[in-house]
Amino acid sequence: MKSECRVYIAITLSACIILAGCQKEAIRIDIDAKLEQLYITGNLPSLSTCIFNEDGIQWQRHLGYADQEKRIEVDGETMYHIGSISKLFIVTAIMQLEEQGLLHLDEDINNYLPILFRHPQFPDIPITARMLLTHTSGLSKPGMFNSQNGMWNPFEADMGPPPSEWVPQYLITNGGNFDSHLWQLTEPGTFENYSNIGTCVAAYIVEELSGQDFRTYCKEHIFIPLNMHSTSYNYADLDRDGIALLYDKQGKASTHFDNRVYAAGGIKSTLEDLSYFALCYLNDGTYDGTRIIHEASVRSALEIQNMASGKCLLWNEYLGGWYGHTGGLELGTATTLFIHPDTKIGFIIFTNTHDGIVNPGGEIFWLIKNKTSEYLK
Repeated sequence: MKSECRVYIAITLSACIILAGCQKEAIRIDIDAKLEQLYITGNLPSLSTCIFNEDGIQWQRHLGYADQEKRIEVDGETMYHIGSISKLFIVTAIMQLEEQGLLHLDEDINNYLPILFRHPQFPDIPITARMLLTHTSGLSKPGMFNSQNGMWNPFEADMGPPPSEWVPQYLITNGGNFDSHLWQLTEPGTFENYSNIGTCVAAYIVEELSGQDFRTYCKEHIFIPLNMHSTSYNYADLDRDGIALLYDKQGKASTHFDNRVYAAGGIKSTLEDLSYFALCYLNDGTYDGTRIIHEASVRSALEIQNMASGKCLLWNEYLGGWYGHTGGLELGTATTLFIHPDTKIGFIIFTNTHDGIVNPGGEIFWLIKNKTSEYLK
């Protein structure tokens, strides 16, 4: 009788395993079919996306071309401009320096800078690192046509000046290229306004406290420790032929370029490399046995600072316990990175044109988000 029970249990378990495998395969087929249809109707040059859990990437799909003219298809080694997801590396660098006791999030940043940095309209109110990381410093996000003195002029690849060079010129009233459009008329600490420039000031702090330019700092203290060997701010570190070209909505491709605010959006990376960074946050600051930030720093970075917007420290919290960031550039990129710390799952979406279909509210975003939970349960 006992032998018969053991046989029955073994058969039942085998059947459950087979059924679970069949269900996962059915979900994969469904994702693939729906994703390909959305890729076609969205008229995207390319699309790369993956689903991962704490053990790594569990599913990925690549559609289209990194270079349409040369018919170079995207694959797992294709590097994309990740846009504003780059900001998550800024907060990671800041948390590393805080752990070393080199800064405090709520101290006046003038303690760390060689210049007097104040809002021109509110010179008596200190600006803190926390304000920079929550977009409440009073710095603005002006459009390219609302700025003066060449702030948004492009540069050749890897030639964008470091924050330590242009911040004193453009943001300080006695700077040679001071631009009032770069400040809004709100008191520091009182109003949230998304600002690429503000996060670049945070990168400036990293440069001053570390003694390294921000590109090098991230390479040595984040990219290399996490084995992100196909990731860099610098084109020179990468095989340019492996970087997806940027396509505007008219289908025009852009050449490789740089700008002053590269710290806020200039990283190039692959799905796999970026998943290593995400897994570091899912695993309390470690990846593959290497710790780059403490568990307490992860908690601080993901702590909600503004309940109305879900703003954390450059991360954003969305309904359902998802945390992430998006990226976009009208010249040709749209990206999304999201993690769910409670269930240790996440997903990444890249495309090389500016299209909201991959960002929150977009059809591809919702497809991948919903299927991530379903596929990995």
